[in-house]
Amino acid sequence: MRSHVVPIVALALIALPLCAQSNDVAVWFGSSTVGTTNTSGSSVHFDRGDSIGASWNHFFSNQVSTELAAFAVRHDGTVRVGGVDAFDVGRLRMIPITAMIQWHLVHFRRIDPHLGAGLAYVRSDSLHSSDLDNAGIGRVRIKSRVGWAMDTGLAYAVTSRIGVGLDARYIGYRPSSGPADASLKLHLSPVIYSLGLRWRL
Repeated sequence: MRSHVVPIVALALIALPLCAQSNDVAVWFGSSTVGTTNTSGSSVHFDRGDSIGASWNHFFSNQVSTELAAFAVRHDGTVRVGGVDAFDVGRLRMIPITAMIQWHLVHFRRIDPHLGAGLAYVRSDSLHSSDLDNAGIGRVRIKSRVGWAMDTGLAYAVTSRIGVGLDARYIGYRPSSGPADASLKLHLSPVIYSLGLRWRL
């Protein structure tokens, strides 16, 4: 995941010069889930993964803000036949980048719940494993694409500048994978659950 942390750190560094009063920056740690893709007689399944992220939030009023966030998530995958793991497909690594408009019940209060919606761009690495090589499949490319996103969360202000937050976000992502003449649409659509540390700048 080390290489995937680079854009997250870059986002945090870019956000810092832009920050003034009524801006938040945050770092997030948590887990994520992705969907299972069912085919005739088999399914592509990914285990629960871990995630790390960063976000920058600009407030236009006490209730409306825009958020730019980037996460790195990873999941180990298998092909299952009859509900039993048949062979390993390797580790799925994704970087979802989201841009959302958020509505806050009341910002600048100790407890701040919010809802958000917007767009996401998801970049994925290829799947690769020794089992795929032995099956004559080799590396499986997964297409990066744009989708939609929504989130909900709750922030708690420990001090006037520092707070903690809980966040859950859904990202619509159903990419094509494999060669063009035998592609498979993966039903991934990650859901990311995070605990974060927020700074008001």
